[in-house]
Amino acid sequence: MDVSTSALRRQLWRQFRASGRLLRLMTAQAESLPGSFYLLRRKCGKPSCRCAQGHLHTSWVLTRSESGKHKLYPVPPEDRARVRKLAAAWKRSQKARAKLVKLNAQLLALADEIVQRQQLDWPPP
Repeated sequence: MDVSTSALRRQLWRQFRASGRLLRLMTAQAESLPGSFYLLRRKCGKPSCRCAQGHLHTSWVLTRSESGKHKLYPVPPEDRARVRKLAAAWKRSQKARAKLVKLNAQLLALADEIVQRQQLDWPPP
């Protein structure tokens, strides 16, 4: 079934409003911290250490890419709650950004379809 130009316009404007919601979500956070916050578990390499038997050493870290390289930053206990919150805000912002990129491609495709339907052939046959 062929979708009418009017229906395409309605769909275009619905998606345009959705892009506004995503922009507000991206920019609503006052502060964010790029990177991922997680509990790192690893072995130290000493054969007599408890980690050699599977009891790994743990530390909370913030990891992010800087100049194309992964950097790990240890997070002290007194900063963990704040870093967790700020890293989560960054993640929400990045997810909204990814959705916005996809939505903008859809908006352009809809707009192109509407324009294509409105074009006239010249000279007339």
